[in-house]
Amino acid sequence: MAWGIVTASSRGIGFTVAKALARAGYNLVIGSRSEEKIRAAARRLEEEYPVRVLGLRLDLRSRESLEAFLSQADNVVGDGLEVFVVNYGNPSCEPCTIFEASWEDWLEAASMYLASTARILSWLRDHKPVRTIIISSFTVREPHPPLGVADTVRQGLSALVRLAAREEPELGPVLLMLGSFRTPGALETIGRLAGEAGVSVEEYWRRYVDSLSPLGRSGRLEELEEMILLLARAPAYLTGATILFDGASSRCI
Repeated sequence: MAWGIVTASSRGIGFTVAKALARAGYNLVIGSRSEEKIRAAARRLEEEYPVRVLGLRLDLRSRESLEAFLSQADNVVGDGLEVFVVNYGNPSCEPCTIFEASWEDWLEAASMYLASTARILSWLRDHKPVRTIIISSFTVREPHPPLGVADTVRQGLSALVRLAAREEPELGPVLLMLGSFRTPGALETIGRLAGEAGVSVEEYWRRYVDSLSPLGRSGRLEELEEMILLLARAPAYLTGATILFDGASSRCI
């Protein structure tokens, strides 16, 4: 019985990832800060696909919450874990520049992105071989001031992935750096920026998001689903890789 685990998956990118895995026949453990929302997401997936889905509360900013989640997941997946996708929420202050962020904002981001991921990788040593997909953003390569806290801290994820692959290659860690997708979280951030700029959300998105890609658009969620399944089924030799999936939005190589 094949299992997958997806964090921060009650909506947006995380839910799209969970949907892709469910469609492919994986049973799932999914997590979110809101117990009500993650249970609703689990019901939606079970209603649409013939798989088992367990929704558990998970706050990646909290060591206690993460440990409880991993313990409960351990009891469910057993030796059947094949894919673990580490997705994240946004820092509370976002959008905020590095000069607007407080000490607490930096600690929150470090806990959510780095400490939690390091702990998950350690936990996965008892479940290898497994494919570990860590979600990041193309903006890490070309930091955006309103995302400065997240972009700065997420720089460390590439080092974690590479070190994990060197020491434990059967964890199959890869870093997936996503371009822009029209998700509730992205729209909330853009909404605040659009308000500050005095333009509509649609105008801001068209001018500052869609225009970044030579395709003239954002990524489609069905394209993300295809990419996740491609990585889930990729050969074991694909370990420690950083994959840019951004429609050429980044100007950096």
